[in-house]
Amino acid sequence: MSDRQWVQDIRDEQTILSLPFGLGWTIDITDTLTALTAAGMPAKVGAFDRLRFEDGRIGFLSTPDPTTTIADGVPDSRDADLIVLPGGSEGGVLSLARRYPDLVVVNGKRQRVWADGRQVSGSSMQRDATPGWRNVFAIARIITVNGGVTNEIAARSGLPVEHVREALLTLGEHVVHTPLGWEARDRSALADWVLAAYPGPGGIRTCWKHAATLDEQANELIALGGVMSDRWAAHQSWAAVPPNRLMAFFATHPDMGALGYEPASVDEATVKVLVPQDTTILAPPNLGCCTDESITASVIWQDGYTDAHTDAVNALRQLLHFRADTAYDLRWMHVQ
Repeated sequence: MSDRQWVQDIRDEQTILSLPFGLGWTIDITDTLTALTAAGMPAKVGAFDRLRFEDGRIGFLSTPDPTTTIADGVPDSRDADLIVLPGGSEGGVLSLARRYPDLVVVNGKRQRVWADGRQVSGSSMQRDATPGWRNVFAIARIITVNGGVTNEIAARSGLPVEHVREALLTLGEHVVHTPLGWEARDRSALADWVLAAYPGPGGIRTCWKHAATLDEQANELIALGGVMSDRWAAHQSWAAVPPNRLMAFFATHPDMGALGYEPASVDEATVKVLVPQDTTILAPPNLGCCTDESITASVIWQDGYTDAHTDAVNALRQLLHFRADTAYDLRWMHVQ
């Protein structure tokens, strides 16, 4: 049996951040877009929570969000012309209830009621996420391998210096300031936390298929500014993983139809395109290349808990430990 217990242990025991269940979930809207087209309402992805219809209207895409408030500067959904609720998205219903105080949602089966923008009756696992939690993971990923002073970390992450400082305060005793800048107090432990505790990129996903090889598809999407992930990216990192799955992160969804792709089911897809809510994934060092090992491992892990997926995650974990230790030794080899 493949070793996967360490991931669950970290998720159960970590106290660095408040990460409510469901945080970072991604919703697939391939069927939603297909259904809208069939209904004479063709739309394209405008952002991780926005659709743009051909008639010029903007649709707010209600996606699962387990937090109790609208955070991270997300635009108010009430500036949209339409509200789009993908089928089967109970979390999307609840996100609407939080945004519209005059909307009442009742789950009779579980005896839960939402009104006045909050849950007013019934049991709930709902809690707030730590503000800026995505930034904390981004900074931890950088410090684990690269270290560096605050300004260097800001440049590498693409985040403002003040956001970096806030993330460092949240990481607290898990990082330490040295003559060379910030370092992880325990590189392996912080690397494992980043890999295991990260809840996911959030946002929306579409699935596509093409007759070209996976390498050809990846190279084409990289040329368009995409950041590749999943097994294909793991293989590029020299992990012993077959490069037979591909996910492409984009800040703006490309016109896949114009590129010769066709919508596909999850099982048929040769590539999944994801517009993430966590935009730190699209940091400057990753553009035109692949996600780092921790994000790649997260993508693979969340795709399924098979032994093959677990083996791939563990291979990336070992690679991440090796990279972190080697980079640390190189940084300090000339320091007396």
